[in-house]
Amino acid sequence: MRPLTHDLEEKIKIAIKNRIDISDLIEDVDLRNANLSRAIIKKLKRIDTDISNCNFSYSQLGDPENKTIFTIIRCKMLNCNFEGASFVGKAWVRSCDAKGCNFRNADISKASYEHSDFRNSTFCNAVIRIGTSEGMGCRFPKEMFDELCKGWLMKIKAEDL
Repeated sequence: MRPLTHDLEEKIKIAIKNRIDISDLIEDVDLRNANLSRAIIKKLKRIDTDISNCNFSYSQLGDPENKTIFTIIRCKMLNCNFEGASFVGKAWVRSCDAKGCNFRNADISKASYEHSDFRNSTFCNAVIRIGTSEGMGCRFPKEMFDELCKGWLMKIKAEDL
């Protein structure tokens, strides 16, 4: 993994400002603590790496033409910020340690998140597909289900296994 240098950070900022896809700029770059807010990232492939504290807020993640899969597998991604982000193509966020992430107002409906751990994460006003095939074996914060059914004429009781 290459370090995220000051020069590279400046190139990324300019590309983001000009609404240019930064996928090639961040390939094989250490994204821990990176600020990629408002970026367009059509392709990303991270397997068994640490991207903790990365800021993806208000970013467009994935390829809307589905030519590639936005891939984060078995990654440590603690406290990442996805607030207002949109997964626009096929995305895999599988077997990840995603505790403490912020998904407020994010559209993650196109993501498959099997076996990922989202405890202590925030999902206020997020759009998420809840289903067995998308989220088999994953863990959500119990409070999410209290918030989800608030105002419904039924209660959901969530328990850790």
